[in-house]
Amino acid sequence: MEVLRLAEKEAQLWQSAQIELYNENHGSVDLVNRIRVRDVSLESNYSGYRCFVDGSWKGSDKFFGTGWFCTSSNGEPPTMGAANIRRSLSPLHAEVEALLWAMKCMIGADNQEVAFFTDCSDLVKMVSSPTEWPAFSVYLEEFQSDKEEFLSFSLSLISRRANVKTDNLARKVRTEPLHITYVNNIPQEWLF
Repeated sequence: MEVLRLAEKEAQLWQSAQIELYNENHGSVDLVNRIRVRDVSLESNYSGYRCFVDGSWKGSDKFFGTGWFCTSSNGEPPTMGAANIRRSLSPLHAEVEALLWAMKCMIGADNQEVAFFTDCSDLVKMVSSPTEWPAFSVYLEEFQSDKEEFLSFSLSLISRRANVKTDNLARKVRTEPLHITYVNNIPQEWLF
């Protein structure tokens, strides 16, 4: 019974974090619609840019992989990036670094209205409740600083199924034997 109560409490805290994050960026929200994990790959109406991010980490690999895939509402061709970085402490560290790198790439491209999407629920929790993640404080300070560069910013949780392209980029670059970074010059055989 205690485990069940703990699970219910964690679910309520996660739900509250999602609502707080959404309210910060979009105003009020319908609670019923916000509980579900969204499958945004099927949505076609949006403005600005959508940037899907993912990190790929494996304890036995030398590197972890980061990937992002960005689409625009005005019909521009998609942009994407993949990089491997010396393996970090955990899969969550890889996810945070993937988001930070994607944010920097969007800032560098002068994309000021960006909705970011991740399949990592802990990443969404972390940015919505930064004080509860003291081990990531340096990352979260960098996140806050970068976030201020955007006119419109959001981070939403999506299903893994909606993040397949980015997951593919992050996994493939993770297994490369040397440090490598791709931005819009992804090897043809990696493309979906």
